[in-house]
Order: sequence, then structure tokens, then C-alpha cells
Amino acid sequence: MTGMAVSPATRQLCDATFSYDEAASALSLLDLYAGPDPERVHQAAVRLSGGRLGRLRKWLDEAKRNPETVLWFGESPSDVSADTHAFGVEFINAFLDKHPDTPAVSGSE
Repeated sequence: MTGMAVSPATRQLCDATFSYDEAASALSLLDLYAGPDPERVHQAAVRLSGGRLGRLRKWLDEAKRNPETVLWFGESPSDVSADTHAFGVEFINAFLDKHPDTPAVSGSE
């Protein structure tokens, strides 16, 4: 299943976030997201990835289950302080970094 086309603004964000060699892969991963609010989810996941494809893949996997979680971490929530939010993002990304990527199985979705 293919998601919504990636917006020009999200393409620019990918170009600014990922290396030249990885930007196309990042766009391909984003294109697979078929859930609600695709542009916001795409941009939140790219910001959260910190330019790492493995993190992007994991944030998009979470977005398939619960897009609101990705939006909360990837945007600026009003229900916590900026420091608390930054700590949460760093904590989750450190957790993701400790769990190696598992290869995606094509045709599994």
C-alpha cells in the first residue's frame, strides 16, 4: 500500500536532515505511510529521526499504530515544558538507537 505523496516542504526537510545519499531512501520510507495526517506525521518523523534512517523507520512504524504519539514527540506539545519534551525525545531516541534495525520484509503489509 502506498501512502500520500510527500509534500515539497517535507522533501526540503528531508534534504536538510539526511545526507544526500540517504534522502531518497527517507522519502521512500515516508511514501509508505498511509495513515492520518500524513504531512504532519512525515515532518514529525523526519525531525525525530535526527537524520538516521533506522530511527525514521521506527517512528513511522509507531505512526502506523499511534500517529498521535509521533505528533506529540515531533511537534511542540503545549502540555509539558520544552525541557521535559526535549528529554522525552532524547530518551526515546536513545532507546531506539540501542535496538538495531531489523530488515524490512517486503510485501508484509
